[in-house]
Amino acid sequence: PEAGTGWECDKLAEIGPNTQFSNYIGRLSGKGGILDGGLLNGMLLDSWECETQTWTEDMEATFDSKSGYALRKWLPAVFGYVVGNHETTAKFLLDWRGNIGNMFADNFYGRMAQLAKGNGLDITYETAAGDIFPADILEYFKYADVPMTEFWHPVSAGWVGAINFKPIMPTVSAARMYGKPRIAAEAFTSFALSWDEHLSMLKEISNINCVQGATHLVFHTYTHNPLADTKQPGTSFGGGIGTPFLRGQTWWKHMPAFTDYLSRCSYLFERGLPVSDVLWYLGDEISHKPNQNYPFPAGFKYDYCNPDVLVNRLTVRDGNIVTPEGISYRYLWMPDARRMVPETLEKLIVLVSEGATIIGDAPQGLATLIGGEAAQQRFDAAVRQLWGENSQKGARQLGKGTVISGTTIDEVLNGQAPDVKGEGALWQHRAIKGADWYFVCAPKGTGFSGTLDFRNGSACAEIWDPVTGETEPADAVFTDGRSKVTLNLPQAGSCFVVFRHDKSPSKPEPVKNNRTTVALSETWTLSYPTGWGAPASLQTVELKAWKDLDVSPEAKAFAGTVTYTTSFDVSDVKSGASYLLDLGKVEEIAVVSLNGKRLRTLWTPPYSLDLTSAVQSGKNTLTVDVTSTWFNRLVYDAGLPEDQRKTWVLAGPQKDTPLRDNGLLGPVSLVCIE
Repeated sequence: PEAGTGWECDKLAEIGPNTQFSNYIGRLSGKGGILDGGLLNGMLLDSWECETQTWTEDMEATFDSKSGYALRKWLPAVFGYVVGNHETTAKFLLDWRGNIGNMFADNFYGRMAQLAKGNGLDITYETAAGDIFPADILEYFKYADVPMTEFWHPVSAGWVGAINFKPIMPTVSAARMYGKPRIAAEAFTSFALSWDEHLSMLKEISNINCVQGATHLVFHTYTHNPLADTKQPGTSFGGGIGTPFLRGQTWWKHMPAFTDYLSRCSYLFERGLPVSDVLWYLGDEISHKPNQNYPFPAGFKYDYCNPDVLVNRLTVRDGNIVTPEGISYRYLWMPDARRMVPETLEKLIVLVSEGATIIGDAPQGLATLIGGEAAQQRFDAAVRQLWGENSQKGARQLGKGTVISGTTIDEVLNGQAPDVKGEGALWQHRAIKGADWYFVCAPKGTGFSGTLDFRNGSACAEIWDPVTGETEPADAVFTDGRSKVTLNLPQAGSCFVVFRHDKSPSKPEPVKNNRTTVALSETWTLSYPTGWGAPASLQTVELKAWKDLDVSPEAKAFAGTVTYTTSFDVSDVKSGASYLLDLGKVEEIAVVSLNGKRLRTLWTPPYSLDLTSAVQSGKNTLTVDVTSTWFNRLVYDAGLPEDQRKTWVLAGPQKDTPLRDNGLLGPVSLVCIE
C-alpha cells in the first residue's frame, strides 16, 4: 500500500542503520522511551522485501582498500561489459559482489546488532542475502541471536510453498555453523487464506518443515483484534495473507493442545547437537540459493558451510571435522568449487593434514583478482599439495587425512552405514551424552507404517509422543550395533524415537492379544448453540457430515461446536482390561467425556483414546464436542446481503464454493483389549 512505501535507509553504510534505529526502535526502547525499562526485549528484522543496493558514498574507497586494487576502471563490468577478458571480468565480479556482501553483513546487520545490544535487545534476522541480493547466504546470520527462516502453505511445487521458495536449510546451517541453538521460523504464511485451516493440517505443515531443522515457530499471523463486540471471526492480517491465529477462531479454545505439541517438539529440537555425516561446502563463489531438491543419498544428512566458517571456525577431532560447539562431520564435500581463493585451499591443507576427509575435484582456476600474481602462486602450490602435480583422481593421503576426487558423493557414501535405513518417513537426528533421538514424521498427505533401521545399538529404545507427552518402550530389534524399530504413524503423525545409553531397557508390558470391537450404534443426539439457524437438538443413528443432515440450508452450513451424546452398555468391566474408544473420522476437533469425566482433546489422527479410567459397568454416557472451521458458514454468508450476514472477515471463500464435510463421521467403536 502507498502508506508503506518511501525511502530505504542506506544499508551499505553505518549511517543507514544508525538513522533508522535512532528514529524508530531506539526512540521506543532507549532512555526515556515509552518502552524503556525492559518492556521491549527483542527486535526482529523481517525477510528482505525491498530492492537491492549496489552503491554507497564510500564504496570506491572501501573496495580499493579491501581488494588492494582500484575499482574505477572495472566499473563497466558491473554494467555487463567484458573488461580485459571473460576470466578477469569474472574474477572482478566475485570481488565486487563479495565486497557488497561484506558491507551488507557488517555495516547493516552487524551494526543493527550492536545498536540492539546497546538497548538491551536480542536480535532476530530473517532471510536476506543469497535470497534477494547475491551474497553469502549464511554469514550475516552470525550477527543474529536467533537466525530465522520461514515456511508457507499449502506445500506446492511452484513458487510460494515450494521448498526452494524460502529454503529452510541454509538458515539452519548458518545457525549450526555459528553456534546459535535456536532457529526460528515464520510459520504458516500463506496467500491461500481459506478459513479452512485447522490444527491437524497445521501440525502436518509444521512437521515436514521442522524436520529440516527449524526449532521455534513464530506464527504468521497472530492478529491483534481489539473489537470485542464485532462479528466473528473478525480481522485477519492483510485480509488475504497468513493463517488467522486470532481469538475469533472456532478452534481458538483448543490452541493449548497445539502449542503444547509444538513446545514439546521445540524442547527436544533445542537440546543436544544435530547429527549429520556430510558438511557441504558451498564454494568460494556463493551468489545463489542452493537447490533444496538435490538428490542427496538416502539415509544421510548434511549441513551447508560457507568460506567464513571453513576458514575461521572448523577444526579436526578424531578424524572428524568439528565446529567450536562440537557438531561433528565425517566428510567435507565440495561439489561446486571450480574456482577458489588461496585462503580456502590453505585451510583445507590444514584440515586434511590433521585427519579430515574431503571429497571434491581440484579447482580449475583462481577466483579473485585480489593478491595478483602472488595469489596465483599460492593457489597453484595449494592445489599441487592437495591433489598432486597432475590433479590425479582417486583417494590421496595427506598427513593424517584423505582427499577423494573423481567420484560422486553417492559412491563415497555407498560403502558407509546410513544413519537411517528405510523409505517413506522423514527424520532428523540429535544427540547428547547418554542419548540419541530421532524426530520421525509422515510425509505430506499420507501416513507411515513400517520399520526403520537406525545406526544406534542401544538396548533401550523408547517412543516419545509429543502430542500427549507420554513415553513407552519401542517395538525394537537390536542387531549388529543397529536398531530396527516398527512405527505406525497416521497422516500428520510424528514421534521421537529415543535411544537411552544410560538406562536399562524397560520391561515389556504383558501381551494383550484378546481384542473385542463393538460398534456404537445407538442413537446420537446432536446439540447446537443458539443463534445460528440450527435446531437446538436433533437425533440420528447414521453419522453424517453436517451439510448432509436433514436440516435447513443455514444449519447445513453451521460452523463451530456441536455436542454429540450417546450411551453404551458394558456388562462387566474386566479387571486388567483396557477400553479404547475409536471415533473413526473427525472433522476437525473432538473433546471426549465419559460419564461426566472430561478425558482428552483429539485434534489430530488417530482420533482414539483410552477410556479405562472412566468406563463403568452398566450404562455409560459418552459426550463428544466436535468443532469445525469457519469455512462453511463463511461460504453461506457470502451469498447473503451484507446486512444479513452473521460473520465478518476482510476476505473469505466465495458463495459458490462447495461445503466441506464437518462433524463426527465415524464409524465409532469401543475396543476391549485383555
